[in-house]
Order: sequence, then structure tokens, then C-alpha cells
Amino acid sequence: MKAVLVTPLAITALLFFAALLLAEAAVRVLRVPRIAALVVAGALIGALRRSSEAAALMPLPRVLLEALAMVLLFEVGQRVPLGWLRRNPWLIAASFGESAVTFIAIYAVLALGFAIPLFDSAFVAVICMTASPIVVMSVSKDLGARGQVSERSLLYCTLSSVYAVLLVQFFLAGYRAAAHVDITSVVQPVYLLAGSFLLGALAAAALRLYAMITRARGPLLTIGIICCCVLLYAYAPPLALSPILSALFFGLIVRGTDRTHSVLSHQTSEIGAVLTFAYFILVGASLTWLDSWTLAGVAVAVAAVRLLAKVGANAAFASPSALSAAKGALVGIAGAPLSSLALTLTASVAQQPELKHAAEISGAVVLLMAILGPVLTELALRRAGEPTRGDA
Repeated sequence: MKAVLVTPLAITALLFFAALLLAEAAVRVLRVPRIAALVVAGALIGALRRSSEAAALMPLPRVLLEALAMVLLFEVGQRVPLGWLRRNPWLIAASFGESAVTFIAIYAVLALGFAIPLFDSAFVAVICMTASPIVVMSVSKDLGARGQVSERSLLYCTLSSVYAVLLVQFFLAGYRAAAHVDITSVVQPVYLLAGSFLLGALAAAALRLYAMITRARGPLLTIGIICCCVLLYAYAPPLALSPILSALFFGLIVRGTDRTHSVLSHQTSEIGAVLTFAYFILVGASLTWLDSWTLAGVAVAVAAVRLLAKVGANAAFASPSALSAAKGALVGIAGAPLSSLALTLTASVAQQPELKHAAEISGAVVLLMAILGPVLTELALRRAGEPTRGDA
């Protein structure tokens, strides 16, 4: 009888049900931002899985989290206005500047303040200079936020994700070349960028054909998008391409070629909301709790320097890009979150045994900013006066 009651499927359903109840209770009673509540509820699930023999039966495949991230990254790509970059080239300069200042600040505090080896410091700085466009997009949608702060923070988070993916590959290629592992891997970043763009373009063509034939809207269209994203996730790794970049390019190309904006209808689909909830619970469940005070201290220092660097850089670049310094600082605060993108990059670094310490530091920073980041994003958007739903 016990074997019938305690099954992986039953445990999974019960824990997800409990996570949703806990998150919604926190939102209604404590007024906690919904995204942060979902991540914390997921983190409690992860802790329970590691401490409970019964809960350990819960299957938590990494592929599910990354597949959900692919769908949300597609939506991020659809929301990024590339025409804005043509009208205001200072946005590109501000994006580069923010990422560069954040990288330098994190690298300096690790290498000079904590005497972390140079390679480790560089990898941590690259991973942590990025931010999560999925979190910014989800918080903005939850609040119904519209304005310069929400749009710029989403744009900068998206661009920083592209920079980070390319730089991690570039650094790994250099690391392997220095170790005489694979000299030819130096050209990997170029292949990664071009190949991921081509794969995203193929997915965009397939989705347009699907939408034209079926005239899909709402849930039916969302199902087609999910299928395309899963195919991207299935084919990108065997081709040595980036699923992250492929999904972003997929969304960007669909946005640029969808003249009627019919594909945008999937964003209000109930299926899309379900995927978002499941994604953030899985992000929380994938986080690793800290078991070292030293590591916790390093992570707090990196998180603090990272936030200060983003705020300072965005305030400095605000005026040339036609924004006030105060709102520029709010853009930096809104770009605080880290989530599955950083976890994926951390996992790629952890594949090199010599870089295990760098992966541990990066994972600790992700833990902090996956929980605190959505709170900071919501505070920044509310301070900017951009939410349109007061009870979001």
C-alpha cells in the first residue's frame, strides 16, 4: 500500500501543488512579489528533496527546466525592439558599458579582494555580469509595467546574456588552448553565433509555416511554439550550438518578420502562464543551498559589487541615451536577477574540474540573486511608476 501512495508521480504532483499554495499565500498575505515567492517555494522543494527519502523520488530532470527556459527566451526575443537600437545607438554603448563595468568590478573584487585565481575570477565575472531577461519580462508582465525602465532593463539583460554566452565559450576555448586540449576550439564562438542564428531562423520559418497553415491563435499557437523550442533544444547541443542563443534569435526573427503581430497572441495564453509558474518553481528547486560561510561571504560581496556596478554604469550612461540618471539607476536595480541562464553557464564551466571553485562561487551568487533579484526588479519598476496593475 505504501508503494502505491509514495510514487515519483504522486510526490511530484504533491510538491508542485504545495509550492503553488505556499507561493500564492506569500503573495496575498505578505505581499511578496509572485516571481520571488515561486522561486523560494521551489528552493524549499529542492531542500526537501535532498533531506527526505520520500521526496527524493521526485524526478527533477534538468531538461525540463531548460526546455521551459527556451520557450520563455523565445518570448523575450519577441519583446526586444531591435528598431530601438537603430534609432538610439547609445543603447548599445550603454549595454556594452554596463556589462564591461560589471565584469571589471566583479573580477577586481575576486582577484584583489579574495585572491581568487585569475581564470576563476574571469569565469565568475562573465557569468555574473549577465542578468535574467526571463525574470525581468515575467515581473513586468505580472505588474503590467510599461515604460523606459522596464523596456531598457529587458533589453540590457538580453544583450548581456548574448555577451556572456559568447564570452564563456571564448574563455573556455582559450582555457583549453592554453592547456593544449583543443587548439581548433578558438573559432568556436564565431561558429556558435552564426550557427545559432541560422538554427533560430529555421525555427522561425517552421513556425510561420505552421501558423499560416493552421491559422493558430492562443493555446494552439503556444503549442506550436513549444514544439519549435523543444526541437531547438534537441538539435542545438549535438551541433555544438547554443540553445540559449538559438531561442533568442528565434524570437527576434519571428518579431521582425511577423508583420501582422499574430504570433504575439500566445503571450496572453493560459498555457504561457502555466509554463512561467512551472519554470520558476524548477529554478528554485535547482538551486544549491550554501554549506560554507566563506563561500557565502564571497557570494554576498560579489552580489553587492555587481549591483553597485550595474546601478553606477546605467546612471552614467543614462544621459547620452536620453534618460535621466535617476531612472538609469533604476534600470540597474531592475537588472539584478539571475536564474537558469546563469545556472546553464555555471554548469558548462563546472565541466572543467580545475574550474570547480569558479562554478561554486557562481552558483552561490545565482542562489542569492535568483531570490532577491525579482524583489529588486519589482521595487525598481514600482519606484519608476510603470506598473499599470496595482494588485499585480
